Amino acid sequence: MFSITLDVPSELSTPLSISGYNREKLTKEAKQSLAISLFKGNILSLGQAAKLAELHLWDFIQILNERDIPIAEYDDEEIQQELKTVKCLTQQTK
Repeated sequence: MFSITLDVPSELSTPLSISGYNREKLTKEAKQSLAISLFKGNILSLGQAAKLAELHLWDFIQILNERDIPIAEYDDEEIQQELKTVKCLTQQTK
């Protein structure tokens, strides 16, 4: 594991504090924002990003949902293949 240090200018201490931010809250939000950014950039998988954010996978998915960030993106060909698979599986269970 490695660490990253975030230097916050001292003049921001008061407005952040007034808004309810302390070291822990800033650290938590910074990790979540970085995880979301790396997930959106296809750098980290969904599971890896959740781990970086120190969240359970479903909690991370909820955050993505709240921000209208899709957890998966399919092109037309992939969607058609998925639909064919579902149709095939549906027919097999009848």
